[in-house]
Formats: sequence, structure tokens, C-alpha cells
Amino acid sequence: MFHIPFLLVLLAATDSSTPVCHARLELIQTGLNLTIAGHCQNATNQAAHLRYELLTEKRGRSGSSRNAQSGGVEVAPGQDVVLSRTTINLDPRDFYRVHLRLLDAQGTVVAADSVVHQPAR
Repeated sequence: MFHIPFLLVLLAATDSSTPVCHARLELIQTGLNLTIAGHCQNATNQAAHLRYELLTEKRGRSGSSRNAQSGGVEVAPGQDVVLSRTTINLDPRDFYRVHLRLLDAQGTVVAADSVVHQPAR
């Protein structure tokens, strides 16, 4: 089993350079299963009201699949929450792409994270 952390922070459209939150994908592979968890950590001293989108795509010999999960969340100051979790069956030769986006009330992306696995040919 191994963990693959990825992190990409986008700054909110505000006058300060302080990010509203951090988006993080946590990938845990156990055998041929890859469990994906989307995290949000509030980087402010106020509660954050956000929407999230977790999009997963996989292509391989067994076919292709797409999964979309979304919802709303309130994150307390400094809190790190798991927004959503999904598991896919994965062959090392499979292609997969995962996107996590956090959006404010106006639909503006305030943080995002993504990972793409392109198998060797």
C-alpha cells in the first residue's frame, strides 16, 4: 500500500494573497484497487461554504468508466475534511485522470487538485 499526495492551491479572487482553502487528492493503492479521497482544508479564520466536484475517468482493456461526485460543504476554520471517496479497480496499464475542484458561492474555482496516470507503452 502506498500514499500519493498531490496539492495545488489557487488563490481566491480577493485583495489578499491568502488562499481560502487547499484542495488535496489522497490516493491509496491496495493491490489492484485505487481509493481516491478528496480533501479540503480551510486556510482562513472563518467558516468556508463551498461546493466540490470530484471527477474520475479511467480507460483500459476492461473498458472505460467515468464517475462524478459533487456536493456542498461547510468547513470550519483550520479544519481538514474528506469531501468524497471513491475506489476504482486498476490495472498498471490503465489510464486514469482525477480532478478535484472547490468552488465558492459564485461558482469561481478557489482551489483544485488533479492527477493523471499515463501508462508506459
